[in-house]
Amino acid sequence: MATIQLHPPPANFTAAHALLGRLYLEHRDFLRRLLLGQAIPPSDVDDVVQEVFLTAWRRLECLVTPEQARPWLLMIGLNRARNHRKLARCEREVLAGLSDDFPEREDEAESTEALVLATYGFFRLKRLLLKIGPRARAVVVPYLEGRSIREIAEALGIKTKTAYARISLARRHLQTLALA
Repeated sequence: MATIQLHPPPANFTAAHALLGRLYLEHRDFLRRLLLGQAIPPSDVDDVVQEVFLTAWRRLECLVTPEQARPWLLMIGLNRARNHRKLARCEREVLAGLSDDFPEREDEAESTEALVLATYGFFRLKRLLLKIGPRARAVVVPYLEGRSIREIAEALGIKTKTAYARISLARRHLQTLALA
């Protein structure tokens, strides 16, 4: 049978420390299940649970009675989950072991960044072209190649106003995709 070392609490250990420790032991598993249900990746759940308890520690004076702790922690957990999902959308991940492949000089880094942005733009353009209909696509592709609206309309045998309308439709689709 293993013995557990019992360390006396530090001199600055207060009742607030004891309360937070009790809340952590009682509600940690509940918060983990809650966060997993809120689409937080399992690898990030423990970090978000720690953020919940850090927020609880900062706002411990807001807790009126320990019986109200679960709904209080629930709201903090839901807010932290929402913030985590928002931030995860903007996060860029650097793969370990690839740091040797990254450029050393600043101008190489800028060209790599430009390449990444251009590739991302290409995929967004491809997504737009797949979303708009074939009629609008027939106008948009030559327009992106640099042809004038008049030339496109003559080549397709449509009116110039129709070509403008199809370009306008494609722009509206692009705006809705930008908001998504």
